[in-house]
Amino acid sequence: MSLTELTQKPVFTVQPADTIAKAARLMRDHSVGALVITDETGVTALGVITDRDLVWMIAEGLDPQVAEVGQFVHAPLHTARLTDSLSDVTRKMREHGVRRLPIVDQEARLIGMVSLDDVVMLLGRELADAAGAITGEIAHERRIGAAHKPARGA
Repeated sequence: MSLTELTQKPVFTVQPADTIAKAARLMRDHSVGALVITDETGVTALGVITDRDLVWMIAEGLDPQVAEVGQFVHAPLHTARLTDSLSDVTRKMREHGVRRLPIVDQEARLIGMVSLDDVVMLLGRELADAAGAITGEIAHERRIGAAHKPARGA
């Protein structure tokens, strides 16, 4: 399984000087729960701002029209690489207590995002495929068993 299959594209981004209000509008407009904060080029990931960050901001009384997303940039930024395995990604999420990881290439350029939801849905599909294989095997065994059963009264 390649991490490319889990990569959410496009990745929606904001820059540090953008307001929280702008971030909220982007999340709403694109039906996403997180945005990657990038540098001015839009290429280098600096952080992630989530819908939970917006709730925190409101609870703290910050003005979303004035407060900037740059205050949600926390070092170090945890990322995944396309070469990471699914196990690597889930381990990083668990270790760092995050549900989303920006995916970067060898030059640390942003190329996607992977979420815990993506991982769970993939694993669910794989488990369903495995269950289907087991069900098919059992049905096949029953057909073979019935074909080899001696006839009654023989």
